[in-house]
Amino acid sequence: MAFRCKNMQGCPMYNLITTSLRIMQLQPYLMEYCANPDHCRECARFKIIETGKEPPADLLPDGKKLPA
Repeated sequence: MAFRCKNMQGCPMYNLITTSLRIMQLQPYLMEYCANPDHCRECARFKIIETGKEPPADLLPDGKKLPA
């Protein structure tokens, strides 16, 4: 993976995507947003971070909430 979103390090959702038991369910987000220079800025978490705020821990990159 060559490209990396500048917010990957320390991002709780990135950490969940890469370490969770749900990795098969969440892995597509990594490829679609975190590792994709063309879609990185479309990430709902990225947009919130860019405003200087902290996104909710359960906010997925596509703007949906992580199911419990």
